Amino acid sequence: MKELFKRAIKTNQLAHGYLFWGPDNVGKKDTAFWLADFLKTSPFDVLYIVPEENKKDISIEQIRRARKHLSLSSYNSLYKFVILDKAETMNLNASNALLKTLEEPSENTILILISSKPDFLPQTIISRLQEIRFKSIPLDKISKDIIQQEYIDILKKPLNDIFKHIESITKTSLAESRRDGSEIIPLLDSWLFWFRDKMLEDAKYAKTVKEIQKTKDLISTTNINKRLALENLVLCIKN
Repeated sequence: MKELFKRAIKTNQLAHGYLFWGPDNVGKKDTAFWLADFLKTSPFDVLYIVPEENKKDISIEQIRRARKHLSLSSYNSLYKFVILDKAETMNLNASNALLKTLEEPSENTILILISSKPDFLPQTIISRLQEIRFKSIPLDKISKDIIQQEYIDILKKPLNDIFKHIESITKTSLAESRRDGSEIIPLLDSWLFWFRDKMLEDAKYAKTVKEIQKTKDLISTTNINKRLALENLVLCIKN
């Protein structure tokens, strides 16, 4: 999948709009953020939208915010991104507002819709997007590709040593760093899939997997204090 985008970038064929569709937990959101990161897009130029807490729908107000975000000049990036997760939850007014953006896209903007239920999206929207289908991947293949033993070994060290490593990978200022930092997400991916493997043998690891995924989502989509988030996660894992 990433090679597809690398070729599109090399040949100047990136689309203004994409639909990433397929089952949950197959890397749709991770690929969207990877693309923004690969294009060296500032965190200030990436807007992530998902139904607000305690609400089922993506509202027209959220789409208006997305349209305004795409209309503004970039902070210090070539592209402006909007990543619209659970896109099938848009209500009718939100879908109509988004359609206007797709009909007249701004220059150097990329809109990515993510959905596990593309049939719920209006055909008028789908027809204006380049569809990328994500298929299920066997867990053992994912684990082999993602788990890096050096990151697993970190968890075997004393707590103070782990905290020192966390400090070293999070000390770069927000203005200088990329969205996730160069090492944070690979580290979390290794922990996530390592503990998922262990969960298949013992259900007690389900809570740990949930906490790692939660931390990864927060770091990927918000301006949370990365060092504090990772330290809290390690304490959870150790306990």
